[in-house]
Amino acid sequence: MPIDYQSLFERLTKRYGGTTAEALEGILCPMLIPIRTLDKAIFKIPGQPHWRASFTIAITEEWADLIVPGRTGKFVPNSYKGGGGWKEIAKGRILKVDDHGKIAEGEVYCGGKKKELEAALAILSADDHLEIDQYGASAKVLSGLVEYSLVQVLKDAGYTVRRMPEDMAQHIGKYRHYDFEVEKGGVTKKVEAKSLWGTNTRFARLIHSKTDNYPTSSCKFETQDFFAVSLFLRTGNIRDFAFSRSVPRNVKPYGLPRAEKYPAHVNQNPTCDIGDGTWFASLDEVWGLA
Repeated sequence: MPIDYQSLFERLTKRYGGTTAEALEGILCPMLIPIRTLDKAIFKIPGQPHWRASFTIAITEEWADLIVPGRTGKFVPNSYKGGGGWKEIAKGRILKVDDHGKIAEGEVYCGGKKKELEAALAILSADDHLEIDQYGASAKVLSGLVEYSLVQVLKDAGYTVRRMPEDMAQHIGKYRHYDFEVEKGGVTKKVEAKSLWGTNTRFARLIHSKTDNYPTSSCKFETQDFFAVSLFLRTGNIRDFAFSRSVPRNVKPYGLPRAEKYPAHVNQNPTCDIGDGTWFASLDEVWGLA
């Protein structure tokens, strides 16, 4: 069935009077900026944790308002601009803009380990692009799309899904530290949606905000029954997920490692590979695991 794009645009902008297609694109689509030069020589600033390499970009009128010292972005492959899948190669940060506002110098970085940057630089080339989120919306949009897609995946698998509120008034009940209640065959369980770690997509990012009940930023095992980790940062497909049972590995062989200092909490950056005995391609595969 053909899509009526005019009607679709009208529905998308109905709440926001006067919104143009250009405004919507600016919010949803990060700017792609060509790399001018790339220097892969690795260095480290004394007292700073990250290894770095260097790059420059030319400043044009199209993106001049974005380029200031401290601005960060992601390096993505040139093939993405041509219609290929999205993939983060490394991160970039603007360090300096010349006096004439024509050239910006920056640093390429990943996680703190040298080998992570070396692996990224083996892939990164001067033909790739620096992607900058113009208004800080893309991370929230991605998070929303991930949760929407997870709901559709679970519904397609025969589950009833209820999304938990983002906040909870005290006179109604306690705040739920998980994202979804999922029901099948009269059984209801709790699912927490998470993502891969952006600096190294081999690892999941199982984090939680620190509160009085959370002395660490790692999730508690008891908070949810399952983790559903979006694999988008690795595969570029918004419907790809890995599922695991939220139980310690020393209790069950398919479990997750504990946080070293807080054994009631999960290690916040475990490896995440479907088929490794811990992570599975569907919720059905872990639904019955006790």
